[in-house]
Amino acid sequence: MRPSLFLQMAAPPPHVLPPSLRKTRLLLILALVLVCLTCLLLLLRDPWRPDEDARRASTLMRQGMAAVGELREELGIPVDTALDPARTGLIGTDYSDLTTSVGSLSAKQTSLNPDFAGLVTFWLKQAGVHRGDTVAVCLTGSFPALNLAALCACETLGLNPVIFSSVGASNYGANIPGFTWLDMERGLKKRGLLHVQTRFASLGGIMDNEGGLDGTGYALGEEAIRRHGATSVPENGVKGLEADMKRRMDLYFQKGRPKAFINVGGGVTSLGWVSEAALLDNGLLARVPSTQSPLRGIIFRMYEKGIPVIHLINIERLAARYGLPEAPSSVPDGKDREERRLLRIAGTLLLFAAWWLLSACALVSLSEKGTSRRQQQRPQKRT
Repeated sequence: MRPSLFLQMAAPPPHVLPPSLRKTRLLLILALVLVCLTCLLLLLRDPWRPDEDARRASTLMRQGMAAVGELREELGIPVDTALDPARTGLIGTDYSDLTTSVGSLSAKQTSLNPDFAGLVTFWLKQAGVHRGDTVAVCLTGSFPALNLAALCACETLGLNPVIFSSVGASNYGANIPGFTWLDMERGLKKRGLLHVQTRFASLGGIMDNEGGLDGTGYALGEEAIRRHGATSVPENGVKGLEADMKRRMDLYFQKGRPKAFINVGGGVTSLGWVSEAALLDNGLLARVPSTQSPLRGIIFRMYEKGIPVIHLINIERLAARYGLPEAPSSVPDGKDREERRLLRIAGTLLLFAAWWLLSACALVSLSEKGTSRRQQQRPQKRT
């Protein structure tokens, strides 16, 4: 006997899934498309691929690091391999009267990577700087490796940097008496590796900690400046911050408007004494928080004038963003970055394959359920 017209109309066509299963299948297909797009973005995502200039800067920094190690050996200053397993000579001690603040050993170790010179080169080119341009540079003793990275980038691109260095350093920075950042820079210039050098120097945070526990920081810092030959610029720390910043800005603009500003570390003159300093990002800054406080630092003042700012701070976070290793036990040679990139690609492809397999299994299961339901909903013929 033929089924009633009502049953024929109620039963879905054989090729149509029930509404609940259709929605589930649609969601699975959308999820698969989303995973495909995510995998594609991960494969294409490479925030930094070094060009020829970046590679040359990295090579120069590697040579500079080796030269600093030789200089330290010549001076008879031993390297503590527990602090500096790569034996670069660029890691200082936990405390001397040149120490100005608390510093992270892991951050100092992470900075011992020649790829940072390539990164600064990359950022400078992104900022539109060209050969012969003047750039303003602020260095501290806290990160001598990053100071070297900045100068190698300037050297490679043929820039004219106006460099202001402060002698004071945080823990494990260039805080060894007789082997400050200025001593390292002077040794590199003597060896012909660097032709750019610090023009102006100050004691930096030594002023705020009143010369250290033994009070020798003043004399040690002033002697380092004399050995180097830079122009000594007296500064008064937080107490005279506004006047100190104005003086530095005048020095930076003395021979024209700089095309970029590079800052290494957390010097108070660069950051200022404002809460907005804690909101600053790192690398080439896309934005700087707005503040009209007279105690805002040089970073804020340069950005207000439309000058691109490169800010090297929070080094471990910066390294993670650009795929650089954290606290390596040896000086990276650049190959490890490529290896990590290939591992990321392999992991992404594996993730895609797993999602594709799961989605395919789910879709097959849905199809089988739909077939089973259609068979159950077909009206039975009466005999």
